[in-house]
Amino acid sequence: MKTPRTRASLGLVAAFIGSAAPAQTLQEVTVTANPLNPDEPRSVQPASVMRATELDRRRETSLGATLSQQPGVHDSGFGTAAGRPIVRGFDGPRVGVAQGGLDALDVSSLSPDHAVAVDPLSARSIEVLRGPATLLYGGGAIGGLVNVVTDRIPTTRLTGLRGEALLSGDSASGGYSTALGLRGGARGWNWTASGFARGANDYRIPGHAVVGDPNSASGRLPNSHADATSGAAGMSYVGSRGVAGVAVSDLSSRYGVPSEPDVYIRQSQQRTEALGELDSPLPGFTQLRARWADNRYWHNEVEGSSGVVGTAIRNKGTDGRLELLHAPVLGIRGVLGVQSRSRALTASGEEAYVPSTNEKDNAFFYVGERMFGADRVEFGWRTGRNALDPDSASGQPSRQFSTNTFSLGVSTPLAAGYTVLAAVSSSQRAPVLEELYSDGPHAATATWEIGNNGLGRERSTNLELALRKVEGGVRWKLGGYYNRFSNYIYGAQTDDNGDGVADRVDADNRIENGPADPEAGEFARIAYGQSAAHFYGLEAEWLWQPAGSPLAMRAFGDLARGSIDGYGNAPRMSPARLGVAVDYRGGPWSGFVSLLAVQRATRLAPLATPTDGYLRLDAEIAYALADGPQGGTVLYLQGRNLLNDEIRLNTSYIKDVAPAPGRSLIAGMRARF
Repeated sequence: MKTPRTRASLGLVAAFIGSAAPAQTLQEVTVTANPLNPDEPRSVQPASVMRATELDRRRETSLGATLSQQPGVHDSGFGTAAGRPIVRGFDGPRVGVAQGGLDALDVSSLSPDHAVAVDPLSARSIEVLRGPATLLYGGGAIGGLVNVVTDRIPTTRLTGLRGEALLSGDSASGGYSTALGLRGGARGWNWTASGFARGANDYRIPGHAVVGDPNSASGRLPNSHADATSGAAGMSYVGSRGVAGVAVSDLSSRYGVPSEPDVYIRQSQQRTEALGELDSPLPGFTQLRARWADNRYWHNEVEGSSGVVGTAIRNKGTDGRLELLHAPVLGIRGVLGVQSRSRALTASGEEAYVPSTNEKDNAFFYVGERMFGADRVEFGWRTGRNALDPDSASGQPSRQFSTNTFSLGVSTPLAAGYTVLAAVSSSQRAPVLEELYSDGPHAATATWEIGNNGLGRERSTNLELALRKVEGGVRWKLGGYYNRFSNYIYGAQTDDNGDGVADRVDADNRIENGPADPEAGEFARIAYGQSAAHFYGLEAEWLWQPAGSPLAMRAFGDLARGSIDGYGNAPRMSPARLGVAVDYRGGPWSGFVSLLAVQRATRLAPLATPTDGYLRLDAEIAYALADGPQGGTVLYLQGRNLLNDEIRLNTSYIKDVAPAPGRSLIAGMRARF
């Protein structure tokens, strides 16, 4: 049994946290996704930034896995390629994914087997905004917003030539990653060029693929391979009063769907981005900012043995933002803005369970702040209009929604280096395409989803409280949140005849009772509805680094709970976690050791199965061949899941058939010049 081992380890980790506190994520940086650009530790809004060394060490194939050891952030775990971030127990449309502050415009929120079309290899930093901090990017991002910063369009003057390079290989999949980025400029003209390629075979797993089935695959997880290539280029001109620039990028990937032994997805995205910034554009205004992106996305779900495209999805979309920063008025500094997003999604094939639909989302927002001595007050408002127009052949009605979101937060110093923060927000979210119009089978999750075109707006009230120590060798933050929904939208397995047995849809599309058997062409029947719900949780992080010491320590923990009135526990909630890490830097040598302990998941949604806890031990040793102004060249050897523990994520739809990778050694080189 894993449970005693995991409980004992949680106690060991807790004792370790109590004896020492840590040091890297609470450094003072600005959050680019906030137009007022407050420094991260003192901002009223809960936000964190992964950058530089931490990003190098935690960078994985998917965005969800890369962020999975940030407080409050988990991985959806659909193999290694299609992991989407889950924030505070919220996933799908309640978590926004942005690139450079603009929507990723992919279809990753439509289904968990659809990969995010923003690869961590392209990131220079990744920002996570939680709770009320997401107001600027839509009231729908109730859980949080993940913003990937690529800096493909330089906003500062560059001189000379700079670059970054990566080359690595891992033992779990026999895979490789290689990347190169170059940046340069002269006399205000700047340019960037970058590209990467990665490849991985089916990855190694401890034990068997299917829980409790000794006849299932062992050694390697079938159909877990993943490949991707990308290229990007950008240019800008930075003058005395502003900047203008444009960038283009192309991403292509191919990855297996572990829950379907003979299906893989081919994905492609072409993206064009533009930005402009102008200082002092009008009397009383300090800056005008404009951002725009155009996305052309498609993916095919292919049957490997025949090469037949079973399902095809095309998504054309744009996202634009215009922000105007005004000079202080009565001590208030603020940003007035508009945002417009649109997309045309077409779906065809045997699993086109949503109709082709045109969507538009227009919004107006304002965010401001005022200082009262040392106290900071931040407030914001967003009003939007959402419209969905499905193909007339579907027989589904068009829907329109008006949404309003408000937030207010206060930051107050208690004593030297200590700050208390409080925030409240009221949010409205319009139901999305799959919640309204789904009707059909989805083999990747073995579900038959039934939308509800009569759904109304989702309403929630969120409270945040946090205490932070932001100065000195010991820094930490501790926060809690509570989110109350009046009409939470969720999908639940049905029991239409009320006999206590879940419904299933058989291979002939008939509704019957009893557990579904995907191998026989049966699916669990899921119907969308609304009910009151509440979510709450705790997040903590400790950092410690004495002045001049080569050692640093970090510890974090999080807890999330959710329940839906009349239903029970919310599905796929993440269990409690505790983690510690020790970091060393001395001369040319550096490295870290980290231990993550995750509890057994026992607070289950109806008809869900328990998930064992696990321990994940990671480590790295690195040697710098040469130092330079940008960091030099580093050789490293990294180990992930060194205990070879069987890791199954309670947040994953396919946890019982697809464990996470087992022990892996990664050798590589990182260079900055």
